[in-house]
Amino acid sequence: MGLEITHYKATLEKAQDHDLFYIGLDIYGETGAEIREKFDTFNVDFNHFSNYIQEVDVPTEVESVIIIKGSENVEKVKAHFTSNDYVFLIRENEEQLERELQDFEKKKGYQNLKKCFKNYDYTDWIFLKYYTTEKKEGFYFKSVGEQRKGMNDKFWNKFCNENTSNFALKEDFNYAFSCVNYNEYSDTEEEVNQRKEEFKKIFIDNFEDGASFMSVSY
Repeated sequence: MGLEITHYKATLEKAQDHDLFYIGLDIYGETGAEIREKFDTFNVDFNHFSNYIQEVDVPTEVESVIIIKGSENVEKVKAHFTSNDYVFLIRENEEQLERELQDFEKKKGYQNLKKCFKNYDYTDWIFLKYYTTEKKEGFYFKSVGEQRKGMNDKFWNKFCNENTSNFALKEDFNYAFSCVNYNEYSDTEEEVNQRKEEFKKIFIDNFEDGASFMSVSY
């Protein structure tokens, strides 16, 4: 995976139930949450986000199911997922799948669990995750933009390390902006300037103290 830099903002708004987020990871999706007890990847104190701290619903995954899109894909999908930990169901049509899910949930006692579907057009399967939630002190966040390339060695030296992956100070954002550079030798000066303008719009002009943080993964 290449370099990914995402601008997140703390929010009081809870993520939608169908967007199952993960807690305390270096790599996030569009929405998520941080909790006090796992706040060790930031370069600021937890109370930096004091305006947004509340009780958040922390998900705990119970089981994952892989729904195969048609029987013609069974062999290929099972070859892709070599772990024996997954349950596989086949979707021939929506009514048939709904019946099988109801039977599965009744057998496992999952009728009252929350569930989240992840369906991508480019895969032959759908992820279904069953999970519970519990209340913990934390804050929700959402993505407001990202950049995936075009940073010089200064950026890597300052921000790419094993201990800290989330940076919440205005000076961090400004330093990152100073690192925007060529991505390929074939890049033109116009392309670099456009990259700088995009970074400035997404990260600098949109910075909000006490809410913004820059997440770096690579």
